[in-house]
Amino acid sequence: MLLPLAASASAPRKSQTYKKKTSKRVNYDQLDALCSISGLQNRKNPHTTEEAHQKFMTLYPKIFYREKTVLPGIPPTLSKRVLSSESVGGSKVDEMSHDIGIYVQKIKNPKKVWRESPEFKEKMNMLIGILRKIPILRSIKEHNTVYETMKLIPDIRAQLSEEELKELSMCTIKEYWAKGSTVVGNQGFYAILKGSARPQARCYKRMLGEDFDSLCVVMSTASQDTMFGFSGRTMLIRGSCFGTLETAPPKLPHILLSIITEENCEILKISSTDYLRIKEEIAKREQIAKEKLIHGCPYYRSWPVLYVFHLMSHLKWRQFPAGYVLLKGGEISTFVGFIKSGYCNVYRETEALVKLPLGKMVKQIRQVLVGQLHEQQSFGEVSILLQTPFTCRVVTATDVKLGIIDASAILGLDMVIQMLLLQTAEPTFDNIMQDEINFQYINKEKQKEWQRVKNKVVQDILFHNGIIPGLGKWTHEWSHPVKRGQKSTEQASLSCCLSDSNVGEPGDFNVSQQSFHQSSLSLSSSSSLP
Repeated sequence: MLLPLAASASAPRKSQTYKKKTSKRVNYDQLDALCSISGLQNRKNPHTTEEAHQKFMTLYPKIFYREKTVLPGIPPTLSKRVLSSESVGGSKVDEMSHDIGIYVQKIKNPKKVWRESPEFKEKMNMLIGILRKIPILRSIKEHNTVYETMKLIPDIRAQLSEEELKELSMCTIKEYWAKGSTVVGNQGFYAILKGSARPQARCYKRMLGEDFDSLCVVMSTASQDTMFGFSGRTMLIRGSCFGTLETAPPKLPHILLSIITEENCEILKISSTDYLRIKEEIAKREQIAKEKLIHGCPYYRSWPVLYVFHLMSHLKWRQFPAGYVLLKGGEISTFVGFIKSGYCNVYRETEALVKLPLGKMVKQIRQVLVGQLHEQQSFGEVSILLQTPFTCRVVTATDVKLGIIDASAILGLDMVIQMLLLQTAEPTFDNIMQDEINFQYINKEKQKEWQRVKNKVVQDILFHNGIIPGLGKWTHEWSHPVKRGQKSTEQASLSCCLSDSNVGEPGDFNVSQQSFHQSSLSLSSSSSLP
């Protein structure tokens, strides 16, 4: 009985057996081939043959895997980008990319809402819901939604200006047409919001600028079979347009601008009568604004209305950003400008001695501010009529809206109007002498130097007293409560420093320095308080 127990105790359990772990650095196929070489030394063979030794030395290095050596160098930088759903040119781009070319391409090719996209369909359905109300019952927000959605329709956006489109969006209506109905587009411009239709002729819409006579010629020369063959191949879907914004002549056949609905359709209508009315109202407002602008300028207040109308016919509106150079000194003006909004700075040039960092003095051209041009002021008349160079440099200080008359239009006016212009207009800041400009430049440089000295004194006082504005208790918002009607010592002393640094003249330097010293003492004494 003891032998089986001993045998069972000495035998390892199945769970205790260890598996041989294969090394990642040893090639076991080559090791087996090395061990199977005949002629090596073993129990039966006391000596190794020369052939077996050479074969062993050849195969021995192959049993180890060699790691790839990485030479020193600059590794290639691979930027990990999070791709967004937006794409430029068909490829996805990084939202946090610093490549300026991507953003320039986005500006040149803005994101468009295609007619087949779900977004466009959703906007059209929203527009249908708003247009179910009559225009007088729509809110301001709904009018804005109609305006923004109408801009998504290409044929409407291409014909109307921003102002016209905004006015028309407040009187636009919606019509419902059942399947198989014939819609004649002679009295308005239509856009399909829902459904589909087929045109009855090749020319089913007339854009602004096209001639009705040419459409009639096309209608008369083209056979009816050709026209209907074309209509069978053309399908008008959501976003397609037909009709005309201008009233069609009576001789124009109704079939030319009409369609037949293939299913129940919701159609937006812009009445040609409303368009002509709004166009006349905008033209009247433009005339009133131009007349008010020209008559408001000092040179033209005593002008007869007839001569003002001659200038109004050539006036055009232009918008300029801040920092734009309208006129350069030494050049003849190319236009007459009437400032409607904003203002401009006028500069004159002067030679000044400038000290370089190494102490060398050189002459440089500096721009000196000599004045400003505000609303309802004009410039450039004398330079164009007398063909004399402009003595000043005019730069926009803010966003400026100008009424501009080109130089060719001014020179093409009647001789009486030109003589009247020369009598009333004056050169822009031409009466300023060079000595005055130099004196103004010197005063400006003195003020800059005095301001620099004051700032340096304040910074030194704060630095030597261990005060860092904006940090700790020297922040603008105090953490501890202050009783009503009282002011803390730190707040009072800091305001004293700031007030002394903003006011003062060069002659008051000693007095200001003494006040700064007293304020610093109060600051140091207050900093010791708990």
